Amino acid sequence: MVSHQLQTAKQRFSFVAGRAAKGTPQLVTKHGKPFVVIVSADDWQERTASKRPLWEVLRACPVDLNELQISRSKDLPRKVVL
Repeated sequence: MVSHQLQTAKQRFSFVAGRAAKGTPQLVTKHGKPFVVIVSADDWQERTASKRPLWEVLRACPVDLNELQISRSKDLPRKVVL
């Protein structure tokens, strides 16, 4: 990741943003410490996209889920002394 001081990043914002848009995240530092990271809009959307629900993931599974041997125990729950 390329690093820029805040003042330099402000002066060369078009350059810094252009590199981020091409897929290289740009780290901006302030007083020598990491301050912000500039990333492309595509990268940001990919990282913050909502995750698919479980049922959708299971439906997309290439294996036939009906072949799974799933069974529940018919045992009664254990007795608890209160």
